[in-house]
Amino acid sequence: MKKGFTFLELLIVVAVMSVLGFITYTQFAEAKAKSRDVSRKSDLNEVSKAIQTYFADYGHLPQKGNDSDPDINSLWGKPFVDASGYVYMKQMPKEQYLPDKPYCYEADSKAKIFKLFTDLESKSDPDCKKGLYSCGGKSYCYTDINYVVINSKT
Repeated sequence: MKKGFTFLELLIVVAVMSVLGFITYTQFAEAKAKSRDVSRKSDLNEVSKAIQTYFADYGHLPQKGNDSDPDINSLWGKPFVDASGYVYMKQMPKEQYLPDKPYCYEADSKAKIFKLFTDLESKSDPDCKKGLYSCGGKSYCYTDINYVVINSKT
């Protein structure tokens, strides 16, 4: 009598291991994507704080086309420094995993509202509103909208 496994038994074991490996890989990939999305949201939150500090110092938001203001969209991955040399962020965050969807900044013409945009990898994220937001000619699914309060003298 031979001892060992039959070809059919080995085939079943390989099939079960393959299914388990596929499930593990997809769950791991989804967890990594969600982790990067949390990092993106955190990045935008930090940039938001730096822009609000800039607003507190100057009384207006950085606006594209204003020579004295830094162009936020050209600063991703670089320092955020004003004309006098004050450093608001040592290094602005930069999108690493979605190169065709860099972070994007936009301020309204009245300079009371600014928006920061990014795309999220996990489309199951409840904050991801697919195709709802647009900045710099690109479509994004997540925005961090900030209203700055201008103190009025009474």
